[in-house]
Amino acid sequence: MLELARIIALLSSLLLVASIIIWASVLRGPLMQRLDGKRLSNSRPTELASKLLVFAFGIGGVAAFLAIAGWISQ
Repeated sequence: MLELARIIALLSSLLLVASIIIWASVLRGPLMQRLDGKRLSNSRPTELASKLLVFAFGIGGVAAFLAIAGWISQ
């Protein structure tokens, strides 16, 4: 069970890194200019980064639960 928890934690950390990379690319990427002169960022990558972040934390919670359950069962 501990090995499964480690694999799931690795997946969670990879998703977290992917979310950070997407978020960083949005922050330094070009901004879209509206007709009224204001600049807005593209919301699609930001939404994807947010969803990946929430998914990574959810999977991390599952990994933590499995690790605690494996630790107790030993």
